[in-house]
Amino acid sequence: MLAFNIDGLEAADTGTMLDVDYSIASRTGLHCAPLVHEQLGTDKIHGSVRFGIGPFNAEDDIRAAIKAVREIAESRKKR
Repeated sequence: MLAFNIDGLEAADTGTMLDVDYSIASRTGLHCAPLVHEQLGTDKIHGSVRFGIGPFNAEDDIRAAIKAVREIAESRKKR
């Protein structure tokens, strides 16, 4: 599992972009750990984005996810 956020975006917005623009599945939210998110301050942006990496993910899937996150983050810097 890998949880992350992109500066300036709510977790759900990042998840929607991954889904709609890149066809990449992720989970967003507090992930049954609201107190942890409160400690981290991520509760204010409704949690984090989570990738579940498992045996059915190919190396190309992981590379595509990294590229998508990079592109979304870069697009935020241009604003």
